[in-house]
Amino acid sequence: MQGIGLCAIFSRQGDWAFDYALSLARKHNTKLNIFQFLESPYAIRRDMVFVDAEKTKTAPVTPEIIAEKDKELRMAYDERLGDSVDVGFRLCEGSSEWELKKCFRRGDYQVLVVGYNAKGADFGGTTTIEEFAHRFHGPLVLVGPESSDEFYINEKAKDILGELEIPDGRWKLLNGDA
Repeated sequence: MQGIGLCAIFSRQGDWAFDYALSLARKHNTKLNIFQFLESPYAIRRDMVFVDAEKTKTAPVTPEIIAEKDKELRMAYDERLGDSVDVGFRLCEGSSEWELKKCFRRGDYQVLVVGYNAKGADFGGTTTIEEFAHRFHGPLVLVGPESSDEFYINEKAKDILGELEIPDGRWKLLNGDA
């Protein structure tokens, strides 16, 4: 394995996904790539983004906003990373589904880990998390939604289950339905 991808989601399940992705990266002595997406009130137009945690204030995307959000991302994980140094951060402005697929095809990571906030949860404003996981072209692991040792995997992840360090009986196969 040459890289683990983590879709940053700031929630309890997102924390579980981070812990799992970091332990997997350490186990395989590989890079952890953390992706965060600027959230927009618009599904197609991405030139306006939310600038507050409550998602009430918006602002146009500027170099200053990108720099501020990039710093926030790095600070959110800095302490939890401990002595891990092989970590990349990527603040993405486009569609989460498209960006994650593009980075996978480029070889930035071989397994994607995402916090599973809830069954049927919105993903990227255009699909559900289950539909995204089912259609994703590479191994994908959802962590949660009820506990940190609950894992849902897509068909591609099933093919490399031994490398994913998921205990027997703790995973379920996703089929694209909520």
